[in-house]
Amino acid sequence: MNHLWKKAGALLLTAGLLTSILAGCGNNNNGSSEASKETESKANSSASTSSGAEAGNENFNETGFPIVNEKVTLSFAYVKSANMRDLNENAMFQKLEETTNVHIDWQYAGDADWAEQKSLLLASGDLPDVFFGSNTLKDMDIMTNLDYFVPLEDYIDKYCTNLQAAYEAEPIMRKMITSPDGHIYTLSRKLPLRPKGCDVPFINQKWLDNLGLEMPTTVDEWYNVLKAFKEQDANGNGDPNDEVPLTGCGMFDWIRYTNAWGITDSLEENLLALDQKTKKPVFIPADERYKECIEFFHKLYSEGIMDQEFFTQDGSMADAKLKNEEVSRVGTGIAWEVKSATNPHSDEYVVMPPLAGPNGDRYIRGNDATIIYGRNEFTVTTACEYPEVAMRWADAYADDDISVQSYWGPYGEVLDKADDGTITFLDPPEGKNGDGWYWEVTCRDHGPKYISPETEAKIVLPEGSGDGAKLECDEIIKDFVAEPYPLVNYTEEQMDEISKLTVDIYKYVEESWANWIVNGGIENDWDGYIAQLNQMGLERLMEIYQEALDSYNSAS
Repeated sequence: MNHLWKKAGALLLTAGLLTSILAGCGNNNNGSSEASKETESKANSSASTSSGAEAGNENFNETGFPIVNEKVTLSFAYVKSANMRDLNENAMFQKLEETTNVHIDWQYAGDADWAEQKSLLLASGDLPDVFFGSNTLKDMDIMTNLDYFVPLEDYIDKYCTNLQAAYEAEPIMRKMITSPDGHIYTLSRKLPLRPKGCDVPFINQKWLDNLGLEMPTTVDEWYNVLKAFKEQDANGNGDPNDEVPLTGCGMFDWIRYTNAWGITDSLEENLLALDQKTKKPVFIPADERYKECIEFFHKLYSEGIMDQEFFTQDGSMADAKLKNEEVSRVGTGIAWEVKSATNPHSDEYVVMPPLAGPNGDRYIRGNDATIIYGRNEFTVTTACEYPEVAMRWADAYADDDISVQSYWGPYGEVLDKADDGTITFLDPPEGKNGDGWYWEVTCRDHGPKYISPETEAKIVLPEGSGDGAKLECDEIIKDFVAEPYPLVNYTEEQMDEISKLTVDIYKYVEESWANWIVNGGIENDWDGYIAQLNQMGLERLMEIYQEALDSYNSAS
């Protein structure tokens, strides 16, 4: 395992250490100072020539395997969770190395430290060969550092048959990575057997039964149920004060409750929605429907129905209330998958169908562009001496068999593949659930994966756990999924404006949200609040969102 990213933390000590520690980051052996000087010239040459093979690289094979005759090592930057295994120990990646003759030097970073380490790397110009996974680079990182990244479209067209087939079958995959300048700087992915809906509302059915209550269908009925949960010892343990009817943490957790008021946020742009009637972008905290929703939740908070720690607790604190061992304490909430979220009391909870709001709207957040598709999964830097090798490796990763194993885990450990191609799941180790186990043994969502419909049809998901349980939830909510604001492409200038405008706007919105739910007063403050948002540049921000949406819709 490469500990480069841990070393990067030492860069904070002195500016003098910056060059020496980052010198080993790239894999081209040119030294950090030369690599930095050559960045611009490499970027220009990468855009004009399609591969090193044209320069007479006899070690490289344009088709077939191995990709190279003599082994080549590429450095990949990857952000991994603490409990994820070293990918060098993954049987699928070991087999891929045998097939391709390409060794990956995985240079790991942790979630908590990556933002700072990434900034240092991009500032220095000393880069790995590849940034792997959408949790390494964001749109802003790429668009504001284009000189660091190799345009990939020529490599795709010349060498990448799997990616070409994926893009032909799913044109959105190419559309979402084609920048306004016409180049492709990063690869996309499509996740298999994904639900249409994203987060799922759930409710404690046992509490409903204990109190003789029906499943709520409107927000007014929901209020009455929550009030009963608060006042009538719903969990039946003799303590009428230990129930938390509704929990969560922070504004971006709460924003999902605006669904019933007819506005549904995007996973990528949490305060942005697509109006379901006009198909125009909507800034949720400046919409009249948001004001109505705030008033409703102020009533919940003032009556002690909404968790009084909603504003101060983090996800682990809210989760601890759901997972209290002795007795169930939570009445309702929202989660990705109900059984995992509510364990050890999962037998008490069921999906709550979307509630009808004041105008009859019943929506669920869903976002094809983020829970099914994604971008920034594989970005080749100008430090890479062998971009054609990197791209052929990425294309091998997009093979059906590799993508299946990269998403769930290796054959023989997590999956079983029968002679007829049917793929079934082995039981996870004792004490582990499917979803958590998959994240331990492979890179799960990350990487330029694609699985054809023919292979998807042969995958038999386990019932009642992991992805199988999620699809069971989805059957109840999928017909209510709102059309999302799509994963559009922004120019560098638009990105820069968005980043500057949203800093103050988001801060002001979040402060106002908490104040209004706790103290009330939104009706009196609303006009001044909107005026202040416009003064901060909200109108220009919405113009940018509309421009980007228009450009996206007009693209082929």
